[in-house]
Amino acid sequence: MPEIRGDGDAPPGLPAFASLGVYSEIEQPLVSVVNPGSVAIGVAVHIGAYAVIEALVPERGITVEFDDRAYVGHFLRLTSVGGVRIGADAMLSDRVYVSDTSHIYEDVTRPIKVQGLRDGRSVDIGDGAWVGIGAAICGNVRIGRNAVVGANAVVVRDVPDCTVVAGNPAVVVRRHDGDAWHWATDPID
Repeated sequence: MPEIRGDGDAPPGLPAFASLGVYSEIEQPLVSVVNPGSVAIGVAVHIGAYAVIEALVPERGITVEFDDRAYVGHFLRLTSVGGVRIGADAMLSDRVYVSDTSHIYEDVTRPIKVQGLRDGRSVDIGDGAWVGIGAAICGNVRIGRNAVVGANAVVVRDVPDCTVVAGNPAVVVRRHDGDAWHWATDPID
């Protein structure tokens, strides 16, 4: 499939992104982009085919950011109300789900779909982080610099820099103390 390639201008046939950096590419087909004017794509970013990118509140300006050299595999699903940032040199594998919101469901007398979406949250995936295939990043969370999220993990809490998490819900399985890597069961002196 042909790709949309950034040259700093909006690609023909698509509404303009807030920015589309040079050497960036979006593989086709692109399933949908809701409010592309709220999506900023840095330099040399790669977004795989079948992506769905939703910036749901355009009056807030840019709420989705792909920083320089971010790599995103196929079948991304990203939803933003407050703000989602994919850091520089971060890697998101295929089938990753990222959302800073969820449906409100507390009123059991009303259908969930009419209760609205949660607000006031953000997701920050740090520079150099790696998110494994099929992972879900949900809610108000920060994935640290050079952190690793294992395949199919569900992240609902912050992940420190240079830390590996896995599971549902994701838990720390390995961490770097500044000198060496340690498994979660290893004591750190």
